[in-house]
Amino acid sequence: MTEDKQQKFTSKVRRGLHWVHEVAAAELARKRAESPGTRVAGFTAAELADVESALTWIAQNKEAPAADST
Repeated sequence: MTEDKQQKFTSKVRRGLHWVHEVAAAELARKRAESPGTRVAGFTAAELADVESALTWIAQNKEAPAADST
């Protein structure tokens, strides 16, 4: 893969991460709102930590979608 193609691919992935982060963060917030106390229904503490870590990583690596994306 050429450098130009690699950069375009990376950019598309980062724009896709924007959508994934938005949807996953909203779903996690919904689950937290439905769950009493500190436990989130359907998650072990380790799983919840993994999801939160993944959301943090995505937030740091996502790129807002460009208006003229193709």
